[in-house]
Amino acid sequence: MPNELNDHEESSDFIKKLLFALGAVFVLVGIIRQWPLAGKTYMDFIEGKGYLALMLGLIMIVLGFSVPLLMGDDKER
Repeated sequence: MPNELNDHEESSDFIKKLLFALGAVFVLVGIIRQWPLAGKTYMDFIEGKGYLALMLGLIMIVLGFSVPLLMGDDKER
């Protein structure tokens, strides 16, 4: 039983790190494609090339924070 919990914890940590890393990459790509950010109107920003990548990256980072909740980890860290 403890081995199963350890495997579950390891997979949870791996998924969390993976989501953070991929989210950071997508945010970075989104910002690079949107550059320069200053001087754009809201609609220019929304219709820009990097907006989708930026939003996907932010969503992945938020999902990375919520991995313990989604995987059912009851233990507080």
